[in-house]
Amino acid sequence: MGQPAERTGGGLPRWMRWAPVVLGLAMGAALAGTLLVGYLGLRGAGDALAQGQAGTLRRAADRTFRPLGRPPAAPELAAFLEDHRNDGVRWVGLVRGDGRVLAEAGETAMGPFLPPGPHGDPTATRSAGNRMQIALPPPAPPPPGVPFVPPPGAFPPPPPPEAPPPPPWSGPLPPPEAPPPGAGFEPVWLVVEFEPVLARQVQAEGLRTLVVGLAAAALFVAFALVFVRAQRQRAALERRLERERRLAVLGEMSAVLAHEIRNPLTSLKGHAQLLAEALPGEGAERAKVERVVREARRLETLTTDLLDFVRSGEVRREEASPAELLRAAAEEVGAERFEVRLERAPARWSFDPHRLRQALVNVLRNAAQASPEGERTTVEAAERDGRLAIEVRDRGPGIPAGEEERIFEPFHTTRVRGTGLGLAVARRIVSLHGGTISARNGADGGAVFTIEVPRDGSKAG
Repeated sequence: MGQPAERTGGGLPRWMRWAPVVLGLAMGAALAGTLLVGYLGLRGAGDALAQGQAGTLRRAADRTFRPLGRPPAAPELAAFLEDHRNDGVRWVGLVRGDGRVLAEAGETAMGPFLPPGPHGDPTATRSAGNRMQIALPPPAPPPPGVPFVPPPGAFPPPPPPEAPPPPPWSGPLPPPEAPPPGAGFEPVWLVVEFEPVLARQVQAEGLRTLVVGLAAAALFVAFALVFVRAQRQRAALERRLERERRLAVLGEMSAVLAHEIRNPLTSLKGHAQLLAEALPGEGAERAKVERVVREARRLETLTTDLLDFVRSGEVRREEASPAELLRAAAEEVGAERFEVRLERAPARWSFDPHRLRQALVNVLRNAAQASPEGERTTVEAAERDGRLAIEVRDRGPGIPAGEEERIFEPFHTTRVRGTGLGLAVARRIVSLHGGTISARNGADGGAVFTIEVPRDGSKAG
């Protein structure tokens, strides 16, 4: 036969409890991945749109200015800017090879334009921020015999001619040499700066979609995490309810047994004590009877602990001295075995002196039994964050790993003659005060028990 499916506290298989978590994480990851791929695709499409817009404007500028046969003047640049403003054009200029602007229209946001070098791509597009620039390369030099007409202001006027020096000899002068073809030609670039509006809109829309999608994916992940936390809380609640149910059954049974055993046990112990007093000195019969008395007392202690454990009365708070509480508890167990520190103890606190003393005695007795002979256990009281904190540090071997909570369960003990009810009774009394009791191992060895009691029992935390 196959093994049954592993189940949790709620009765469902574990894989069914974790399926919504895995599903939520998978859906969030799939959604985020899909949106990221879509966003990268839209960014690529936006870049392609921007390059297409650059090519369209380059062709428009070429159609507009190439038929002029000369560099355009400033009014013609302004007219081109107004005609193509809705296409994103923001600035048009004539720029010399050294970066000097000869004529312009609009406002530039990209700084001075540096035309490409002799090996650069004259059709390359430059971008910065939300703007891009394209440059139309200058026309070829004019053929021989065709005069070059530069744009206004392109070149400084030539200096006035100086009078020729007197010839050293008389006679006819040689004819002047003809200027080379294209002399005086200086390349002038037409630069158009524009905003790729449609491309930026596409990319912005993709970014908004990505942000919204990532928020939805984060909600999926958050839902999965909340579900995990809810499942853990539910499992912890189920375990606590199951534990309380078992403790309730155990308490009812213990109460019945304690009441049924206590009366005949008291009679047995009384008659054994009378018999021990009637027997002479140190005989074997007297030793046997005294052993019966000791065992009867041990059983009587057990029944008392059982009744203390199942008793569920309300605590009767009153203003009392924590210092007196610690001294009285140490005296009951054996004052010589404890070092009581009261320097930071508050003067008064609200608690049930009798019940809390019973809980503290159980903790001190447990600490004294764990400490080696001659070692003193430290007991200290202080106020921490509105709570009375009582800390007990023993000098024993410490608490085994994983037993920090189990030691407070009923009948859980590591000693042969222990009942395993002392710490359980202590936790119950502290809980009735609205407080907590915990155990841990100290940094320098031994176990550390901490009892915390709020000033008001209704503020249990």
